[in-house]
Amino acid sequence: MIQLQHIDLQTFLKDYWQKKPLIIRNALPGFQSPVAPDELAGLSLEDEVESRIVIQHGEQDYELKKGPFDEDTYASLPEQNWTLLVQGMDRLIPEVTAVLDQFDFLPRWRIDDIMVSYATTGGNVGPHFDHYDVFLLQAAGKRRWMLTSQDCVESNYIEGVDLRLMKTFKVEQDEVFEAGDILYLPPKWGHHGVALDDECMTYSIGYRTYRGQELWDSFGDHLSEMAAFRQLYQDPTWPVELNPGEVTDAAIEQAQALLSSIMQDKALLKTWFGRFATQLDQGAAQQLPEPLSEEETAEFSEFVDALSACEGMEKDPVCRFAYADNVASSCTPEGETALYINGAIWDKQGASDNFVHALCNQPWLAAEQLQEEANHALLYDLWKLQYLVFIE
Repeated sequence: MIQLQHIDLQTFLKDYWQKKPLIIRNALPGFQSPVAPDELAGLSLEDEVESRIVIQHGEQDYELKKGPFDEDTYASLPEQNWTLLVQGMDRLIPEVTAVLDQFDFLPRWRIDDIMVSYATTGGNVGPHFDHYDVFLLQAAGKRRWMLTSQDCVESNYIEGVDLRLMKTFKVEQDEVFEAGDILYLPPKWGHHGVALDDECMTYSIGYRTYRGQELWDSFGDHLSEMAAFRQLYQDPTWPVELNPGEVTDAAIEQAQALLSSIMQDKALLKTWFGRFATQLDQGAAQQLPEPLSEEETAEFSEFVDALSACEGMEKDPVCRFAYADNVASSCTPEGETALYINGAIWDKQGASDNFVHALCNQPWLAAEQLQEEANHALLYDLWKLQYLVFIE
């Protein structure tokens, strides 16, 4: 876990998380980026990798380029004042995925991805604010971070720039960060980071944002898929003399009562939210591993034999695993643990609740955790999909 230094974890979760920024000096002592700038540039040449380059030409003059790039792109860049950003690095490089282990004091299913950036001296992406929580880990070199809590509103932006940058940015705090330092920022805090040398690399560990509309739409889709909430709307007692064109308060209250009733169904909400929390965005869904072909798939008995001889199994970094206890669903008898993978309620196929907990809580499973016979059918299912692979 990252070292919070002068506060304890309880204080951070209570007083800082989603409330106010925190500067964490030497949060990861001795941290060295597992990815070098040239490797990052190499990934930006690939079609399936989401990448951007931001070049600052003047005080409020920024140019945004979107990848994939080629060698000519880099040959044409100025010596200073540009930044390369690559999304989803935790899905691409196992050593970057391992960085997430340092943040397991928060639910893993809340993480969006790790974006890694490299900047030359003066490189930055402009003053802006985000709608999500983020830990900004200085991985190499130095970066100056300027912060503000003022004017973080949608109307405060520079027109004519591809990036959503703040036009008014009143600096309230100004700090220099070195390798191993972390800046935590909650949503809607203005920040502007400028590279102070040509070695500057920053890891952005971003967390998902859930807008109310997004939850509402997802819950409605879940109700449709589960064929749930078939109750009929019922009229109020109509007055003898009514206006036939009027939608009355009493009618609205009847509709409100019906909608409120489904929100009181905690079992249904729990079943839905596990799916919602583990659903993949479009980019991640395209990066899911290819299932094993029929020719590549060993027989179940051969798979079980391999379990007894392996070092363990690890989860594919694209996949999202989560569980919820005491859930009743078509795949889960009442009172048992439900397993969610990539937005689906997963059939546990007899696997124990303790095993499901370990599967979701750990990035990999040791050999001794794979030997219980009751769990083999689930393991075989996930291996065929390549959601779990043998550790080599």
